[in-house]
Amino acid sequence: MYRLLICLAWLGTAFSLTAAVNLDFLTVGSTTYSNVTIFGANSTDIFFSSDHGVSNVKLKYLSPELQKEFNYDPKDAEKLEQEQSEEDQLYHANMEASLTAKAKAASQEQEKRVQAAYSQAGLADAVSDNSPIGQTAPELNFTNWVGAKPDLAGKFAIISVWSPKSASCRKWIPALNQLEKALPGKLEVLGVTTATEAEVSQADPKPDFPSALDPDGQFIKAAGVTALPCILLVDTNNVVRYEGHPAAVTTNTLAGLLASPKEQ
Repeated sequence: MYRLLICLAWLGTAFSLTAAVNLDFLTVGSTTYSNVTIFGANSTDIFFSSDHGVSNVKLKYLSPELQKEFNYDPKDAEKLEQEQSEEDQLYHANMEASLTAKAKAASQEQEKRVQAAYSQAGLADAVSDNSPIGQTAPELNFTNWVGAKPDLAGKFAIISVWSPKSASCRKWIPALNQLEKALPGKLEVLGVTTATEAEVSQADPKPDFPSALDPDGQFIKAAGVTALPCILLVDTNNVVRYEGHPAAVTTNTLAGLLASPKEQ
């Protein structure tokens, strides 16, 4: 609507000629129009019909004879073109702001629907702005792995922050092993630990999933992990959907969430 008003205001500055001006040809730059009927003009443009249809061209591109006929004044034309340019810039700025606001609102609405799905599945809700839930997961840019580094493209991931020295962590290894086997191709399970390669290799029960070695605890700090065992459920967009004890994530819970169209 705003754009339409600008166009109408701009065309409103044109005036109908007392008598239409007919030309066999009108050459503007490299374009030649034939069977030309000029029916209106303003300080910057003439408006006409031709074999090309209805068009307009700038007076400044016409011959001196035609410029004189239509009372072309370079200063008036420059002033009007500047006003038109400013109106056009304002339109584009308003349009960009409107599209940005609509995209943000749509994204927020989508995020609310996704979060609702996880809440209904019984997983935790974020309670503060510091919560990792709904935020991008920390990078898994580790050099050393026990086992092959997983390819997470297009998959959900369970990141188990664990320690081979922790009895509570070892207790949940069989359940985590089973989760990946139950959802092949859709889910990757991996570990992050401050332990050494030897300690991970000697863990009992033995994890079937690869573990990244994080001796300085950089991932743990970035994820805000304060207790073990702890898992992060990360979606296909690398967004954390759950962080907490592994008991909350079961095969049934994951099967429903991974099949949800909200995550496609």
